[in-house]
Amino acid sequence: MTEQSAVPRHDQITAAWLSAALQNKGVDARIADFSVEGVGTGQLGETKRFVLRYQGTPPAAAPRTLVGKFPSDNAVAAASGRDMGFYRSEVMFYRELAHRAVINTPMVYAAEYDANGGDFVLLLEDMAPATTGDHMQGCSVENARKALHEAAMLHAAFWNDGELEKQPWLYVPPGAQGFYTTELLESSWDYFVKNYAAQMDPAVIRVCEKFVGCHAAWNAPRAAPKCFSHNDYRVDNMLFGGERICIVDWQTSAYLGTGMDVAYFLGSAFDRDTRKAVERDLLKEYLAHLHARGVKDYDFEHLMADYRHYSFAVLVVAIAATVIVKKTERGDRLFMKMVTDGAYQAIDNDAVDALPV
Repeated sequence: MTEQSAVPRHDQITAAWLSAALQNKGVDARIADFSVEGVGTGQLGETKRFVLRYQGTPPAAAPRTLVGKFPSDNAVAAASGRDMGFYRSEVMFYRELAHRAVINTPMVYAAEYDANGGDFVLLLEDMAPATTGDHMQGCSVENARKALHEAAMLHAAFWNDGELEKQPWLYVPPGAQGFYTTELLESSWDYFVKNYAAQMDPAVIRVCEKFVGCHAAWNAPRAAPKCFSHNDYRVDNMLFGGERICIVDWQTSAYLGTGMDVAYFLGSAFDRDTRKAVERDLLKEYLAHLHARGVKDYDFEHLMADYRHYSFAVLVVAIAATVIVKKTERGDRLFMKMVTDGAYQAIDNDAVDALPV
């Protein structure tokens, strides 16, 4: 018999557990049975849709489907999620910040975390018929505007939030970017070069080599302002189709230097030529949204400096991911695209020349 963990895995969910989650949110309904479908292409966790069948006639507030997130079935990915704090970060966002964040996120029915074992479960509102974006395709300029508006609402809500920074559960990275050490990046880069470099633009590889050599200095602490950031802000983690874009997958969220999410997002939202044509105008719109929500003493020059700095953050994430998540064919193409887009973004905005020596 498999030992039951402190929080249930996706194959241990019962009708009684789902009923209790609904009742804890004020939905007086009992689930008779349910079926399960796989959702998405997550490489750090398992996402499942639960199609519910109720006893009797349920109240109007009873959902027909729910989405659950769980640790990965892949041992390497699950160990990364636990050991690097990804699972904890997402649960704590939904427990502590989602209701304050203004940004559009799914309703939470359950958010449980086992501090001893590092396992977790999230039970969330199913946002269907909204559909998940595809990083390999990017998005339209209009959807990018919507995404940056959501980002501005999130960032303004926690801009230089000293009280938030004092919370014991909050992850405040010691450097510019959380989770990924120079040692991890250097070892991952060796693997990346052996497995991917031959398929990529040599100019991209040169940018990466220079950046990896400077990573420790680049990752020095950033001065204020700071804000709470998603840190994997890209179309794979957005649901499109409603009036507002819904943002999901908060596993790498943290409180750090400003500019991270906008750089990460714009670097991959479009093809290179489109990005070059629209990025400054979109950044100005993002800044206007910040100002409209009360952010002061942050001008376009400061935003551009942050944008240049964090154009390299996606390189860290994609290069490290090649050794810490489940390997898939789409994942391989995704990581090469992320690295390529980030390197071109850095080149096009003169960020390479600004790297610390």
